[in-house]
Amino acid sequence: MKTIEIDDELYQYIASQTLHIGESASSILRRLLAIKSKDNKMNLAHTAQSKNAATSLVTLLKSENFLAEKKLVNRFLIILSTLYLLDKSMFSVAATSLHGSKRRYLAKDEATLLKSGKNTKPKSIPNTPYMVVTNSNTARKIFIMESLMRNMEISEEIINQVKTQFVLK
Repeated sequence: MKTIEIDDELYQYIASQTLHIGESASSILRRLLAIKSKDNKMNLAHTAQSKNAATSLVTLLKSENFLAEKKLVNRFLIILSTLYLLDKSMFSVAATSLHGSKRRYLAKDEATLLKSGKNTKPKSIPNTPYMVVTNSNTARKIFIMESLMRNMEISEEIINQVKTQFVLK
């Protein structure tokens, strides 16, 4: 993954072409330029990585420690931490592009999240350099996880399994 600098006008154009919240800049540019990944080895590696991610998430969801955790905010942090550890670069890209119209949900510093409001209650995501707002309702937490997982190209089946762990019982 490479980093490039672009001017504000170009950035605004790319952002305006977003089809869904959290879509990465790379995905937008590939779609706009009609470029498909030509590196079959990378595709095969990504497929294997996706299977590993699915296995890791399912294992986590069935683990005694996860099931014993009754606080949804702690489950939320555990899932985010696991997603980061599964693929740091994909998580970082997804985290950067995930935000609401007035609020950032994830950032590497508390100050960025506090700019969104004084009651965001930022918490560190364990084993990551990221913080996340935690004062949002369960539906918003699910939205954050779902958006990250989609942008990390995790299957809908796994996304749905994760979401079921946040249904109020």
